[in-house]
Amino acid sequence: MGSDLVPVLVPAVLSATVYFLIFEILRGYFTQFFAPRYKDSDKGSYPNPGIFHWLPGTLSISEDEVLKKSGMDAAVYLRFVRMCVTATFILTILSLLLLVPVFGTGENELTGIESISLSNVNQKSDRLWAPAILMWIFTGIVCWLVHVNYLQVQQMRFKAMRTGGKIAHYTVMITQIPDHFDTEAKIRDFMEPQYPDSISHVEPVHDLSVLDTKIKELQSGEVALMKVKTKSETRSLEDGPLMTRNKCGGCCGDEVEAVKYYTEKVENLKKEIGELKEGKFCNAAFVTFKSLAVAVKASSTNIHPHETWVVTNATNPKDVLWENLCYAPDARERDARQLSMNSTIAALVVFWAVPMAFGGALANLQQLGEDYEFLSGIESLPRRLVLIIQSFGPTVWRVVLMILLQPILRGLIYRTGVTEGNKLERMFMSTYYVFLLVNIYFITLVSSSIFQTIEDIISKPLSIFELLGGAVPRVAVEMIQYILLQGFSVGTQTIVRLPGLVMTIFFSKMASVEYERQKAMQPPNFEYGANLSFGMLVLTICMCYMAVAPLILPFGVVYFSMDFLVQKYNLLHVHTPDFQTYGAFWPRLARSALNGLVLAQVALMGILGLKFGYWQQLVLWPLPIGTYLFSSHLDATLGDMIMETRLPLANAVDFDKARSAAKVKNFLDECHDRKIWVQPCASIDVQDSLKPVPPPPHLEGADIEEKSGFDTKANARTPLLVADAKDPKAYNKGSEI
Repeated sequence: MGSDLVPVLVPAVLSATVYFLIFEILRGYFTQFFAPRYKDSDKGSYPNPGIFHWLPGTLSISEDEVLKKSGMDAAVYLRFVRMCVTATFILTILSLLLLVPVFGTGENELTGIESISLSNVNQKSDRLWAPAILMWIFTGIVCWLVHVNYLQVQQMRFKAMRTGGKIAHYTVMITQIPDHFDTEAKIRDFMEPQYPDSISHVEPVHDLSVLDTKIKELQSGEVALMKVKTKSETRSLEDGPLMTRNKCGGCCGDEVEAVKYYTEKVENLKKEIGELKEGKFCNAAFVTFKSLAVAVKASSTNIHPHETWVVTNATNPKDVLWENLCYAPDARERDARQLSMNSTIAALVVFWAVPMAFGGALANLQQLGEDYEFLSGIESLPRRLVLIIQSFGPTVWRVVLMILLQPILRGLIYRTGVTEGNKLERMFMSTYYVFLLVNIYFITLVSSSIFQTIEDIISKPLSIFELLGGAVPRVAVEMIQYILLQGFSVGTQTIVRLPGLVMTIFFSKMASVEYERQKAMQPPNFEYGANLSFGMLVLTICMCYMAVAPLILPFGVVYFSMDFLVQKYNLLHVHTPDFQTYGAFWPRLARSALNGLVLAQVALMGILGLKFGYWQQLVLWPLPIGTYLFSSHLDATLGDMIMETRLPLANAVDFDKARSAAKVKNFLDECHDRKIWVQPCASIDVQDSLKPVPPPPHLEGADIEEKSGFDTKANARTPLLVADAKDPKAYNKGSEI
């Protein structure tokens, strides 16, 4: 069984090594690609110069610095991964000292990895007490770590709530506005009696899809115009003017002079954009108030008992999903879409299990060739090839299938009408984790165990419990293979971002337009949902096997350590957050960790039952019940507070008292002038459509803890206001570590 790891371990470690070497060699040359948030990266500066100095440099950055520079969601992500490192490390030490000696001297005298798993322990053996007792210890350790980190996340919220200087804090988002309130004046007149002399600005949402299309055409036209001008400048007079064709992007049509053609096209688009009429009212609006206190009141109360208006606190403008907001469904349609999504996902779970089970067949290819005549051709294949297919094939197959699933799930969730990117990420995280758990853990466990023992079960039906009791622990090898490939090959790739790197190198050499170079170097959004789902899955797998096949635990330590290092660098120096939920991901992470612990307890009870360890089963019965009650207690006492996103009214009043009314007014007016609450296409300068849109302004002097006696500890149980992302320009120009 140990040899089964080699075909995965070697290429996985090799690929991680190659990624790190590429990163180390090129990070000093492509500084804007590998560290776009670092101060003066556009001038060639990058963090921690020196051979692999970024390793200690990244690890030495404190959690407070992460909180300050990348927001609380980044700090919560890293805290969760660090908790997983701690948990798997402690469990590894305990299992090596207490469990491995018991399994290693088992009655079945197996060899390889099986010799230090529960497979090596005979039925009804007294050695079955070892995993049962250790599960109690493991449960206590995991619950203690979750509780301690829960409290630490709460303290992080206290630190993160000290500033409220973003435009989203003063703004509410209103949806399901009746059609006849289709102008700013009508909305203001309707709300003014409830909030007299408190409304700063009203921004109705209109459908700007036509404008968005035209702006994209204009940007493409200006890029093409700049390219043909550059090429024309290098041509000699004898060659004549540069020519192109006027259809299909220059591929067909009549031949025309390139510069003249694209100049006319750009000017015509500018004229069309100027003549566009305002789009259809989308029954939504953003209302900005003059004070935080009024904004908090508005976000938590109904505007009118007889109207359908739905009011919520606003998120970061970059986090708004404008297409869904423009076509936001009513409550009935939203419920119908949710039901349709749930039904589709349930069908997908069943459908995806079929190709996933194929991976279990690949893992037992040689055995199937011996047992079934129609697969006898497998025996003629080279043994080394069969070994590679059995070891590497199933893992690659599962990883690829689950990566292909991501856009499908995101699309389904998007179709429900969710209007905020952070909510989409949280919904995706929960849904994707369930898919991973079902397909990677359950389907692999069942399919591989059945394929390993099906011939023996058919010939000896009465031995099914003994056969499955030995086969289930052996599936740990496939889980280790998955962790290796996911951690070393897939996870470490994110520090290089290979597709983006190739495009950056190409455009740095070939592109004649700076706009294309900058666009190629722009990093994608950090995928909290996918990354956290994989983390929760690996933690669940490690817990499920910690008392069954403890060799999996060291690989869990390596996985989480690599993830912590790579993603900490990315969160600090690469990705600019588009939203800030103040740790709203954490309750779901903690709940998933404890649910995974319950699954581990139940799984161990099932395996012990297959080995007729009924007394050991009886001893374990209190654990899942106690863990579930503990999880519910954390949700009720701490989780609800962290999930809440509104600022307490008393705290909002303190913020208002600490700030100059004139400064607040200037700040709100500047945000309105920049069209913060309008679709991004409306903020583009038509006369220079390639010019970057400046980030939203920030209200200076927002920290009021020392000025107004703001007591964070006194508000431990009070909800907090969602803050939006850190200003990327302020970070880029500010001090750097």
